[in-house]
Formats: sequence, C-alpha cells, structure tokens
Amino acid sequence: MNKTKVPLFLVFCLFGVVYGYEAKFEPNGHKQTVNWCISQANAPQDKLQAFIDYGCGVVDCSAIQLGGPCYDPDTVVGHASYVLDLVYKKQSSCNTDVGIITTVDPSYESCKYP
Repeated sequence: MNKTKVPLFLVFCLFGVVYGYEAKFEPNGHKQTVNWCISQANAPQDKLQAFIDYGCGVVDCSAIQLGGPCYDPDTVVGHASYVLDLVYKKQSSCNTDVGIITTVDPSYESCKYP
C-alpha cells in the first residue's frame, strides 16, 4: 500500500505546482479570479470606435498604435478589446454597452493584456 501512496502523492504535488502556477492567490490564500473586459461580438463598430477615442484619453494606448505589440490585427474590435480592458483595470468597471467580462485571457503572441 505504501507504493501507491508515493506515486499518488507525487501526482498531487505536480498537480498543485501546475495549478498553483496558473492561479493567482489573494493574501488570505483564496484563489483570485482574473477577469478581462473585451469587445462584445455584436457591438456596433461606431460605438467601439467611440470607446477607443474616449479610452485613449484615459489610458496609454501605445500598444495599439502602429508598431505596438497589439496593433495587429488592425481591427476596431481588436483595438477596442485592448482599450476596454485597460480602462476596466483602471476604473474597475467594464463598459457593458460595448464590452463583456471574460475569464479567458485574450492575450496573443506579443500582445499581453494586463
């Protein structure tokens, strides 16, 4: 019976290391849920562009400028998602007129969402 306890112990330790690496924890030890605010799939392009114009007056939008890590793909939806999340992180509020909360990290390639 001791032989099965050791491998199971190792499996649970490995699972704990992998799971702990992916998760963020609050100081009290509880798992912290990470959320992002991204563009709604059906949001009108003009409203998304208006939010980009507003948001770039509130946060640093250099990442979505030409040559920035989040410029490509050069779409209103993509740029709005990045700006929505920056404003969400700064103001702790997602603009639900054009944005939606997700728990799936929208980061891609060199474009890292905060």
